[in-house]
Amino acid sequence: MSRRPKRGRSSRTGGSKRRSTLPRRNQAVSARQPRREAGAERERRRSVVSLGAHPERRALSAARRDALRRSRTTDPAAAVAAAIVLPPVVNMFEAADAHSPVVSQAVLGMTVQVDETRNGWALVETPDRYQGWMRAVALRQSAPPFRGTRRDSALEVVSLFANVYREPDVTSAAPIVSAPLLARFDLLEDAWEWKKVALPDGRAGWVHGGDVAPAGARPPSLDRPDAIAATAMRFLGLPYLWGGTTPFGLDCSGLTQLVYRLHGFLLPRDADLQIADQRLRPVGPDARRTGDLVFFGPEEKSITHVGLALGGGDFVSATTYRAPVVRVDSLEDPYWAGLYRGARRAGSA
Repeated sequence: MSRRPKRGRSSRTGGSKRRSTLPRRNQAVSARQPRREAGAERERRRSVVSLGAHPERRALSAARRDALRRSRTTDPAAAVAAAIVLPPVVNMFEAADAHSPVVSQAVLGMTVQVDETRNGWALVETPDRYQGWMRAVALRQSAPPFRGTRRDSALEVVSLFANVYREPDVTSAAPIVSAPLLARFDLLEDAWEWKKVALPDGRAGWVHGGDVAPAGARPPSLDRPDAIAATAMRFLGLPYLWGGTTPFGLDCSGLTQLVYRLHGFLLPRDADLQIADQRLRPVGPDARRTGDLVFFGPEEKSITHVGLALGGGDFVSATTYRAPVVRVDSLEDPYWAGLYRGARRAGSA
């Protein structure tokens, strides 16, 4: 901060000194402004954290998505047409840095678009058109095509998890991999109770036939509200996981996306994108029914949480409110009633 000129100084310097303090004061004000803005931002963060339902992630998600889009290469020759995910689950990060926030996940056998590679990282786009950075070693980009992308030879996990064994026996050895729901394998041999499968990393193993089914596009079945609710309740008690999309852990929009995907409807990845999806139509409180998406946030334009409506005014969601799990809550709970911002329904029914 500038010192004020002392009285009694020469008028030759006093006038100019007084005039020169104005820019310095402006500089001091300018220097204080970022600190004030930072303080206001910290206060905003503290205030929204008390709301729960992860408003901070959703409030910033649009900016993060824009940053990822800007980071995509503009050189078409640098893009790889497709790659296959190798591990059971791979985190997708906001930046090419394992210390940056996780934005989503990809699962074993999933085909992703690779837009850029950089220092051992790959910028990928998943089938829901969501971008994120993952370790390049988690992908197979140059090996022969993995047939798991073909409907006539691929199997898809339908249980919460499917263990793959070296032999068709659950007691002979530990599983070589535990793959989550919707992971894909290539069918090598179809036995009576077991299926011999190829993993995308080249290994082969056996999976129980009850854990898998032929992969393929699911016809939309959103006209069965009770079935949607039953699917959602399969995940009851699973842990909340920031950015999670699998039974290993789910976040709020990861849960709703997974449930709807199992009924043949691919939702966008984030809650704010889901409520803005033009394929969904608004539903009033009196018309709300089981299977509808219910949205929450501190403001109408700040959607921070999403769940699935159940009967009797209840809903199921992945949340950290009271416990970090997939749980059932009431829309009449004062906490949720204060955050409720409407419902949406897919389909024409």
